[in-house]
Amino acid sequence: MNNNEFVSELSKLRSSSTFLTIKSYTNESSEVADYSIIFHMSYKNALQRSINIIDNFIPNDDLEAQAKLELLVSFNTSLDKLIHTPIEDLDDGYTRFYDSDRSLVKGVKLHNESQTLHLYGLVVHKKVLIPGNYKKTNKKPLTVVKDKLRYMTPVGKFRQFKITSNQVESISVENISLLPPE
Repeated sequence: MNNNEFVSELSKLRSSSTFLTIKSYTNESSEVADYSIIFHMSYKNALQRSINIIDNFIPNDDLEAQAKLELLVSFNTSLDKLIHTPIEDLDDGYTRFYDSDRSLVKGVKLHNESQTLHLYGLVVHKKVLIPGNYKKTNKKPLTVVKDKLRYMTPVGKFRQFKITSNQVESISVENISLLPPE
């Protein structure tokens, strides 16, 4: 199955949000896990819900107040870009796909340079099959607090997956089983 055939199958799905399962996904840290994600989701709606959650968060100290402010600025900037820049005009290194009606196939895009297909959505469930080897990070305290707040939001559950035959065993959605493109 090539990229176009793969995306053609995804374009046949209902246009509203749906659950998609990614079996045995291997990430860049060699972790292997099964994922259930909400596919065909609206990132704009996820941003709006995330803004509401962070806006209602009551900080306990100055560090949390600064993290809240910076996240709100970041989320609002992203939302503004989505509202004012049509998806066709985004200059982000990806090609989007459209169905026969010229409607955007949400949740899938092609990285222009590597020609790797990417699926994205909100993680609902993750089951680690083989733990990965993660590098130790040395994050600043503000970054740690921003991460903690971000994980409380839908945007914090947003993930993008590279879909290649050596990174994914299979994908299933709406009673369709797909093998990754080769």
